[in-house]
Amino acid sequence: MNKYFFCGLLSILISFNFAQKLQLTEAATEFRNNYNSSWISIPDSLLRATQLAKNKPILLKAKKAIDESYAKQLETPFTKPKDLTKMYFYRGVVYLDYLMMSAIDQNILNEISNNGEQNTKEATFGSFKKCLELDVKNQWKSDITNKISTYRNISINSGVDFFQKKNYQNAYESFKIAVEMYSVLTLTDTLAMINAALSAEKMKNYDEAFKYYKMCANHNYGVGAEMYQSMIRVLNASEVKNEEQILSVIQEGKLRFPKDYVLNIEEFNYWYSKGNNEKAQLALENAIESDPRNKILHFNIGVTYDNISNKYHDESKHDLAFNYMNKAIVGYENAIKLDSTYVDAYYNLGALYYNQSITSKSVAGDYSGEKYDLEMKKADNMLKKAIPLLEKVLTFSLNDKSTLRVLKSLYFNLDDMVNYSRIKKQLESL
Repeated sequence: MNKYFFCGLLSILISFNFAQKLQLTEAATEFRNNYNSSWISIPDSLLRATQLAKNKPILLKAKKAIDESYAKQLETPFTKPKDLTKMYFYRGVVYLDYLMMSAIDQNILNEISNNGEQNTKEATFGSFKKCLELDVKNQWKSDITNKISTYRNISINSGVDFFQKKNYQNAYESFKIAVEMYSVLTLTDTLAMINAALSAEKMKNYDEAFKYYKMCANHNYGVGAEMYQSMIRVLNASEVKNEEQILSVIQEGKLRFPKDYVLNIEEFNYWYSKGNNEKAQLALENAIESDPRNKILHFNIGVTYDNISNKYHDESKHDLAFNYMNKAIVGYENAIKLDSTYVDAYYNLGALYYNQSITSKSVAGDYSGEKYDLEMKKADNMLKKAIPLLEKVLTFSLNDKSTLRVLKSLYFNLDDMVNYSRIKKQLESL
């Protein structure tokens, strides 16, 4: 009885294995002998469509056979490793063409969407990876390499064509699949990565754009901190900004490129928006090291130190505030040295002297005697320094009301009634 039972079980196993192999053979035969893989590289769209019509039923037949073979081997594994390796190879090549065909065949695209695109890609690239893992004799390696390299090049060319036609969605899909193809061969396709990022950014899919710019950065693609700058750009473009993520990218980029101009400016913008003037000015100083003749940077140094000075005055830390005031003066003066027509720098520096003089007079009230006289003299000297700067502003903008108002107050405080009357008359005429 046991003998007959054993024979019966053996017969069932042989039957299952025979069915698996038969379906594998059918899939291999259809794909190898009857299917024309060159359809995808035919440049003429009409001829390609004609060839596609011939190829599609053959491919679907091969797919059906390989799906059945794959399903049955999950229940009853192949007895020979070489058959399992072969099955994964043909499953990979059949599914790769099936995936590529979906780009121009709506029915196949719908099937893939219904079954899950990721499942189709796993069947494709997962099968290739499994085949290479099992292929200890390298029987299939060259075939896989050639197949993937050919189709990757086709995907890149298609992506470029789509991009030039401003079909960014299809361009993105083409470059994306090229990245996935090369990953099977454990190769890095930075060309496909950067184009996938650019395509995704063009169609405002900023999450995917960030993903591929990050891949490029991880593989040292681009000039200097270019990829980190691109990541920050798409993060800033997103409807919902993740400020912590932006800061993380800035910090990661600066670990590799500490003196990069753009990264330091981005860091300045970040900290300045948060009201952290100390960290903002440090970022600006780093940026100036990389671009010392940039007048805007020196101007912003002045603005930042000016704000820090005012903050310390508010906290009654006047000695520290005046120290930062002097740093602000240097920033504005450096901007003017680089551009003698820089109106904003003249105005800000004049306004700084005016505002600080008022603060100095307030501070002087805390003293008496010689110390009081010294502080008041300091305040008057600041007012006098403000005059030529604000008068310079008027040479560029004769009727600037804000400048005229400051000058009017300034001349009044210095008891210069001649100039006070002049400025007052000019204001009244506007």
